[in-house]
Amino acid sequence: MTTPNTPTEANGPVTERESEVYRELKQSERRARSVIEGTNVGTWEWNIQTGETIVNARWAQICGYRLEELEPVSIQTWLDLTHPEDLKEAELRLNAHFNQTESVYDFRGRMRHKDGHWIWVHTRGQVFEWTQDGAPLMMYGTQADVTQETHNLQRIQQQNTALGILNELALDPETDDTARIQKALRLGSEYLTLPLAIVSEITSEVYTIRWFHAPDDAGLEIGAHFPLSQTYCSILIEETQGQSLAIDHMGRSRHCSHDCYEAFGLESYIAAPIMVRDRLFGTLNFSSSEPRHTAFSDTEITFVTLLARWIAGVIERKISTELQTKLIEQVPGVLYQYRLWPDGHSAFPFASPHLEHIYGVEPADVLNDASAVFKSIHPDDQRDVENSISESAANVAIWQHQYRVKQGSHAWRWVEGQASPEVLPDQSIMWHGYIADIDDKKRIELALKESEAQLRRLYELSPIGIALNDYHSGDFLDANESLMAPTGYTGKELTSSTFRRLLPSSAATLIERIIAELRETGRYGPYELDILRKDGTTYPAQVRGMRITNASGRALVWSLVEDISERRKIDRMKSEFISTVSHELRTPLTSIAGSLGLVSSGTLGKLPDQVTRLISIAHRNSEQLKALVDDLLDMEKLMSGRMTMHLSDEQLLPIVQEASDRLRTYAIDSGVSVVIENADPDATATIDRARLDQAVTNLLSNAIKFSPNHGTVNVAIQTDGQQAHIRVSDEGPGVPNNFRPRIFQKFAQADSSDTRGKRGTGLGLAITKEIMTQMGGNVDFTSVEGNGATFWLSMPMTGPQGES
Repeated sequence: MTTPNTPTEANGPVTERESEVYRELKQSERRARSVIEGTNVGTWEWNIQTGETIVNARWAQICGYRLEELEPVSIQTWLDLTHPEDLKEAELRLNAHFNQTESVYDFRGRMRHKDGHWIWVHTRGQVFEWTQDGAPLMMYGTQADVTQETHNLQRIQQQNTALGILNELALDPETDDTARIQKALRLGSEYLTLPLAIVSEITSEVYTIRWFHAPDDAGLEIGAHFPLSQTYCSILIEETQGQSLAIDHMGRSRHCSHDCYEAFGLESYIAAPIMVRDRLFGTLNFSSSEPRHTAFSDTEITFVTLLARWIAGVIERKISTELQTKLIEQVPGVLYQYRLWPDGHSAFPFASPHLEHIYGVEPADVLNDASAVFKSIHPDDQRDVENSISESAANVAIWQHQYRVKQGSHAWRWVEGQASPEVLPDQSIMWHGYIADIDDKKRIELALKESEAQLRRLYELSPIGIALNDYHSGDFLDANESLMAPTGYTGKELTSSTFRRLLPSSAATLIERIIAELRETGRYGPYELDILRKDGTTYPAQVRGMRITNASGRALVWSLVEDISERRKIDRMKSEFISTVSHELRTPLTSIAGSLGLVSSGTLGKLPDQVTRLISIAHRNSEQLKALVDDLLDMEKLMSGRMTMHLSDEQLLPIVQEASDRLRTYAIDSGVSVVIENADPDATATIDRARLDQAVTNLLSNAIKFSPNHGTVNVAIQTDGQQAHIRVSDEGPGVPNNFRPRIFQKFAQADSSDTRGKRGTGLGLAITKEIMTQMGGNVDFTSVEGNGATFWLSMPMTGPQGES
């Protein structure tokens, strides 16, 4: 820079005034230089017409040079150092000043430092001299290093932009979670100037794209998945321990040898983990195939981290909503919120889709007005429903009610609702609850109530006494009139006692047997025993019962107590009648049968053939009548316990052979063979020989009678260590299914075409049953209708001898 010439004598005499001006000028120059040096700015002078430029040392130092390193300085020096992207803006501002639309030239731009990086400078200047034709001639100005200030300002602007994006997302009224995430990716991509934005999900070792924002030709697809080890996210997971990852130039980083770089070739990449419910869901990442000129700033890294947290919140809500929706869909009814305002109008702010299944209306139909729901309620139930709601509102108590609803033309169905009320600040009441279809359950309940009422009527009107007792304590819980009447007790007296009140002390053994049967089989009886009245007398009854468990798990016993006093009286009268008739008939029948036998045998002389035939028929019928009387007498003795049993250990084979031999003629006349096989010759049992012979004879006689012509009756004797068994098998028509329950009853006979004409007295099997029972044995049978039958007698192989 040049300095004005000092006045000298050679230029003529110096006046005092000129000397004073010169001193002031020098002082002003020193002050200006001090200000420039104090502000640490560079200065420049520019001859716009010639391009000649003069700068001070500070101007050169700002760019990292010494002044001599830049000389000769010209406008081209400035052009070479200025960032190419800033030249256009600088030119516009210069022209605006040259055109005098701007009073000064003011520009912030970048200049290349000697070290190669870019610095920010603030240049100000003004044209002070103009040519005669008005063109700018000399321009003076300053240049200051504002790199730090600009970076600070850029950081603030960057932070404000990031906060603006996050605020915009937080206040976005959009309810579609997918649309919200897509918007976040787009805004983040624009903010970071990175074209690829992805939200991924990481499951085990699989990386899946869930949402993305990218150019159309990026080739990305929702749901595309890759091995995690081949993605940039694997670096984040392996090395950052849940922190963010930022790579501005992958090719120059220490990760350049990673498989992901070879697979995708991304140069710049920034990502943060997405944590949902404290577990890694995936990552939010932005990337580009181009490297960044500057490293990712702390603001950018923080922005991506915060954006990842926001997206995590959206995903968590989305997962919760989807889970809630799935659960609601599985609820067999409607979940709802019902709101009632003080002025009386009501609505359903929320209702699950099943509302349509209950009321036949969509949730949207009752969002602001609930009247459509009440229209579907049965007219007989509407007032009760409204009253129950009013009562719940008045007491702020849980609402619960059952009522009927109708959907269109469908039948009325029962539903049940339950809800918990909440008083809101505006004094409206909000109920939170559910309504379920209980039609099937309700109809079953009503049917059960009707059935219970019918059973109760039958219970009360039953002619048989019925009692309900606790299984463990024996306490009476209930008893009908038919039990109380003959005992003389009232219901209150019975229910304050146990079943033992009705049983005499002599029934102790039977009580133990009944308790054992209930414990082992759940049933007991039937047994005949005496019931003790309130006055101390007794009456005969037949009792039976069963154990049940009620809904609460309590064990109970139902018992039927049938008064058999009349039946006993009738049986006694019948026995007396049979005994009287039998004894009165037996003597004359014996005489008649004997006389007819003598006559038919020819002992009294030969008779005409026709008379002989009639006498034979009469003799045969008298013998049958005599057998009937004998059977009646035997039955009467057995039933009354007056038949003496002489028990002894006897071999069974001789008894069977004797019975078979005695019936041989009858078998031959019937065209039937009797075969004894599989007979254990050493089989011995404790029996009454005569009565067992009678029982075997009854079975053989029946088998021969019902066997077809040329049929065979097989007899076997077997033992099993405890019992001896005599089996009689025939080839007859078998026992009809409908006759089996009565086969051992007195006077019981099968009524079928196969047995018609082969009838007997109907007492043989009944007598056999009683004989075997009194000997401690049993009689039973198996049969396939139309394919014969097998009857067997079972008796103990050892036992006490003597009379019973």
